[in-house]
Amino acid sequence: MAPPKNEFKHESLQDSESIVKYLQAIGEGFTNGHLRLANGDSPIVLEPSGMLKFDVRAKRKDGRMKLVLKITWSEEEEEAPVERALKIDPKAG
Repeated sequence: MAPPKNEFKHESLQDSESIVKYLQAIGEGFTNGHLRLANGDSPIVLEPSGMLKFDVRAKRKDGRMKLVLKITWSEEEEEAPVERALKIDPKAG
């Protein structure tokens, strides 16, 4: 049996519906405390729990847009204050 992976990367072109399905699966993984990611030989398994750092970045430049979501946590439980509330409005305008 192969040793557990310590790193995972996937990049592809997807339509909006596919992205929504991936985000929903990630949300379920956070709810269940278990995320399994795979795109080939061996998967990586993450177990999110405790306080998680949530970093959101958005950029618009020369007609191109970028949204980066980054979530990090420690396997050892940490207590950290929530700094500020994030508002995400899915409606245009």
